Amino acid sequence: MAASKLSQDIVSNVGGIENIDSVTHCMTRLRFVVKDKEKVNKAKIENLKGVTSSLYSGGQYQIVIGQDVADVYEDILNNYDLSGTKKGKSEANNDGNKNKKSFLSLLDQLFSVLASIFTPLIPAMAGMGFLKVILVMADLFGASKESTTYQLINILSDAFFYFLPFLVAWSAAERFKTNKALSLMLVGFLLHPNLNQLFEASGNVTFFGIGVPEINYVGSILPAILTVLLLSYVEKFLNKSLPKLLRTVFSPVLALLITMPIALLIIGPIGNWGGAILVNIFNNVYEFSPMLSGALMGGLWQVTIIVGMHWLILTLIQFPNISNFGVDHVTVAFVPSIMCQIAAGFAVALKVKNKAVKQNATSLTVTSLLSGGVIEPVMYGVNIKYRKPFYFVLVGGTIGGAITGASGAGITAPVMFGIYTLPAFFGNGFVGLMIGTFVGCAITFLLTYFFGVDKAIEEKQSKELEYTAADVA
Repeated sequence: MAASKLSQDIVSNVGGIENIDSVTHCMTRLRFVVKDKEKVNKAKIENLKGVTSSLYSGGQYQIVIGQDVADVYEDILNNYDLSGTKKGKSEANNDGNKNKKSFLSLLDQLFSVLASIFTPLIPAMAGMGFLKVILVMADLFGASKESTTYQLINILSDAFFYFLPFLVAWSAAERFKTNKALSLMLVGFLLHPNLNQLFEASGNVTFFGIGVPEINYVGSILPAILTVLLLSYVEKFLNKSLPKLLRTVFSPVLALLITMPIALLIIGPIGNWGGAILVNIFNNVYEFSPMLSGALMGGLWQVTIIVGMHWLILTLIQFPNISNFGVDHVTVAFVPSIMCQIAAGFAVALKVKNKAVKQNATSLTVTSLLSGGVIEPVMYGVNIKYRKPFYFVLVGGTIGGAITGASGAGITAPVMFGIYTLPAFFGNGFVGLMIGTFVGCAITFLLTYFFGVDKAIEEKQSKELEYTAADVA
């Protein structure tokens, strides 16, 4: 992909650099906060070669690009001066009525923030996941778990879970524009082994007479995010309040002394308990009815991807379960849902008559199939555009997820579903997972093939592709 050409076209059609309030990216999308939506040429952007789709969500204009999104993002940063983009007020702040945001809008923005924090951690997640897969394969072929080589690789993979709060703190500091060293120092304080030893030695730890809750923060996510968020506000307050002469010397120590007790006494416990409550809710639903749990997870997984909530589920439910129990039975039901997107895409590709539309649907579907679980290309580029296929994906995902949940299937490494990651799904319930995936895909494919292709939408797609081809030429 010619990222430079695409980045130029995108910046031009979002209204130019002067209309950009901020820009970030997640795994497949560029996320713009624009000052004036009227200046965004959405139709033109969606017809750019390399763009799958676009949507407004959580106060952001999101452009779905796929696996090349990081290249396009870097090209924008390298070729445009974004240093002043934060100076202007976003459109939402210019209109008093738009300040009154709905609960769903605020929730959507929360998920967008979480996505921006966890996206930079994807390489570490992927590396750790494949290390776990290697260990599973080694075990299957008779490797000794007592060997130091096996144990060193296992320690390397477990380091992700143990030091996850550090990784989150680093990424959150980048997201909230606060000092990374201070962020790591504060989260390191929560993880410091001497803190746990202090509780073991004295039993009753107080800070200026106030009792400190005894909590193990290893692997915790929310306390790290909330602590760094608090630090960002404390730093801003100190930078505004202190004279420049004193700021360099006293701002860091005051930021630490102000943030530490609040994190230790209030934010840390709230974040830890909040995460534990969410984990317990999902795990309790599974214990009550694995079939119901699987149906809910499989049926709603695609919706969680759209709003970015899948990051919250993975980091707060899947990661702790794998870290604590070695397997997660709750989130594995997402597998049929992912494959149902592929099935719907192939059904559209087979059903449509127009050659250009057929070729486009086939290309996006194959791309998603070979990308290791990244289904945004076929989801946004095909299924959501035709509407009904996306609904049928939810139906197939629900049924397939229910079968998967009832089978007792699990996942032993935080990876997406693909040929190379199959070992992470081996074990009890694997056959049930395969049956659930096959049944869900079959239902989705048949419903999409016979009822999911609207001729009017196909004609619209054909015109859009003709427009794109003419524009590129």
